[in-house]
Amino acid sequence: MISLPKVAVPLLAYAAGDAFGVHYEFLVETPKEIPQVLLRKEGWPFGGVSDDTLLSMLTIKSLNQKTPTDAATFFLEILRGAMPRLRGLGPTTRTALGLEVKVGERGVIGETNGAIMRTALCGLYIKDNRNEWIKALVEVTHYSPKAIECAQIAAGLFAGEDFPDYSEWTPPIGGISLDPLETLQAVVWVVNRAENCAEAFALACSLGGDTDTVAALAGALFAARWPEKSDFYSIPWINDVRWSEIEDDLQICAQMLEHIHG
Repeated sequence: MISLPKVAVPLLAYAAGDAFGVHYEFLVETPKEIPQVLLRKEGWPFGGVSDDTLLSMLTIKSLNQKTPTDAATFFLEILRGAMPRLRGLGPTTRTALGLEVKVGERGVIGETNGAIMRTALCGLYIKDNRNEWIKALVEVTHYSPKAIECAQIAAGLFAGEDFPDYSEWTPPIGGISLDPLETLQAVVWVVNRAENCAEAFALACSLGGDTDTVAALAGALFAARWPEKSDFYSIPWINDVRWSEIEDDLQICAQMLEHIHG
């Protein structure tokens, strides 16, 4: 387990939730009970994170630029350089990179939850003109107004804004789709019911569907809002996460965060 300042625990929680959730992603049948064990996924390195974590860290790194437009341009540049490291890319990001997209996925290009996934943590960093920055960073890959708005709301939650009222929402039987609003509703649903990070990860995976994204966002948001209750370092499987492959990125992002909040 790598050592980072307290303020960076949401970054660690995001990566851990991502690694925990990949096993359950879009399973035909989601188990009713989610054990506190990191499970393997066929064709995936044990404990490895998905593109969710890597794209989030690339986006955070772009925040060092002077303007939102500069940040968006820089993100796209470093995204291309990071392509060999990225696992599990969604249809919108693959399109932005000029990669092949399956016929059945083309209808959701630009409208997926990838915008929330990679910009939500920016709410920990951006103090001024947050919506402007998020919009510019999102539009590099996602042009849907709903995707942009949901990403802005998610970043606001990480910045400490009030939770939206999704009290009437109930989880869909078929699991959480790539729809940005459904993803945001699922994250809020999980965080409002969890007692700590480990429980947030398990609840997110019990919903089925895009489990790694919901688990990453929910666990990180819980750690950001209630650090004293997160109990992150007590999670039994935490050392099984493949920290070595993202340690350098996490250190850079943590140093940026410590500089802002230190």
